[in-house]
Amino acid sequence: MHGIHIAADIVAKAKEQGKVKKILVEVGELANITKADLEKQLKNVADFEVEIIEKPAVIKCNCGYEGSPEIIERQHDLVIFKCPDCGNNAEVLEGDKVILKEVEVE
Repeated sequence: MHGIHIAADIVAKAKEQGKVKKILVEVGELANITKADLEKQLKNVADFEVEIIEKPAVIKCNCGYEGSPEIIERQHDLVIFKCPDCGNNAEVLEGDKVILKEVEVE
């Protein structure tokens, strides 16, 4: 259910710019919704073209590792991941958000 709210928020923000023709949305690999789920929800609420790109996640661990996380499990609105080097929790540097990147208006 939260997916429809995320999609509705994106559409509302886009429409604040005027009559929307197309949007570009960035979905982080560790965001609380997958690219496929967001695409499905946006098709239900948007009356304009939607392009979605996935941003790879980057983490930084206390062990010195910086790079892609090891994703252990993806639940409804939660992604569980760890450092692939040491197995500990790590700080997310990027790739955990949903961002409206561009709005093309008439």
